[in-house]
Amino acid sequence: MTEERETVALSPKAVAIVTAHCERTGLTRAAAIEDLLARGAQQVDVQAVRGMVEEVRAYVIDTLRALDASGPYAIAGLSLMAHWAARTGATSLGEREYAEAALDAGRAGWDGHLASRAVALPSRPAAEQPSFTTTREQG
Repeated sequence: MTEERETVALSPKAVAIVTAHCERTGLTRAAAIEDLLARGAQQVDVQAVRGMVEEVRAYVIDTLRALDASGPYAIAGLSLMAHWAARTGATSLGEREYAEAALDAGRAGWDGHLASRAVALPSRPAAEQPSFTTTREQG
């Protein structure tokens, strides 16, 4: 089996890179070109995988942020329903106080849920903290 050879014109800069690689490694010019091409292809593969990993990481973070926003409300709703179900008499708290207490309980429950799974989200800016407006306050 004969080796197929082709002639390729290289720029002076590429020739300098190949020559330096030959001197560093002791490879022939043809072997140095093959080695440099293989390293370049490997680097491209690594960068492609890195890009995919970063993309998946961004999706996971976005999903966790969405769950971080909705999770406390789900837990708060369940806590509030349980609280109302347990109540048998009149209450001294208004609608807003119950809603805020339920959100506090939901947030604590959600944060505990995330902590138990060793999930750390970036801290929530104060502007993203939910607040309640009761139906009476809306007007």
